[in-house]
Amino acid sequence: MAQQNIKELIKLEYAKCLEDPVYFIKKYCFIQHPVKGRIKFELYPFQEKTLVELLHHDKNIILKSRQLGISTLSAAYSLWLTMFHRDKSVLVVATKQDVAKNLITKSREMYAYLPEWLKAQQKTDENNKMSIRFLNGSQIKAVSGAGDSGRSEALSLLIIDECAFIQHIEDLWASVQQTLATGGKAILLSTPNGVGNFFHRTWQRAEEQENGFNPIRLHWTVHPDRDEAWRVQQTAELGEKLAAQECDCLWGEAMVQVSNIQTGEEEYISISELYKNLEFANV
Repeated sequence: MAQQNIKELIKLEYAKCLEDPVYFIKKYCFIQHPVKGRIKFELYPFQEKTLVELLHHDKNIILKSRQLGISTLSAAYSLWLTMFHRDKSVLVVATKQDVAKNLITKSREMYAYLPEWLKAQQKTDENNKMSIRFLNGSQIKAVSGAGDSGRSEALSLLIIDECAFIQHIEDLWASVQQTLATGGKAILLSTPNGVGNFFHRTWQRAEEQENGFNPIRLHWTVHPDRDEAWRVQQTAELGEKLAAQECDCLWGEAMVQVSNIQTGEEEYISISELYKNLEFANV
């Protein structure tokens, strides 16, 4: 009787994880913190909101500040997608092979820390530095952005990490775009890296609702543990220009703090965006 109850509990808990990736990640996923060591992946509100956006949109482009844990969030999402669904293929592309491998490592570590009963529901067929494949036919694979990476892949999810820094990204995107035509999802994420490049153009078109991408901007202020002292320290460490790029999500222009008339809250917008709003309001 007790054994039967345990099996029923496992079945119910597995169903909860399958139904809701937020529940799965917050309850069962652990990550390696550089100072605290292994800790539970307690999603910040902005991370949870971002994950919901990724679920609801097929194509997402994320313009982000540094060190917000979005690559880690993508790794957790990839693990959920492949563990709980059959025949899913996730491809991670980054500037270098080691960077792409880092995201796979995050997924592998999360899997390793899962309770044994949960791992028993979905065992791995392959588990190495560049890929993890489950017996259900799903896999996560990492490659560098060089060459024609992903051209022959039938992808369920494409993740391009630090997209603004990958050389020849236009060729890579052209090679994989058709593999997404049958319903695959795409996540392009990066800090900015100048204007006129693929990531910048794609972001601009996303804001204008011209290319089907859902734009997600994550300014440094979304992180609840960061304050003005942290931002000042970043300028001291990186210099003004690089700190503006890495923290303020700027394409090379300054940000100003304004008061949102509707919410009454303070927010940061770029100088060009401020002028655009003033022009629209005929001020």
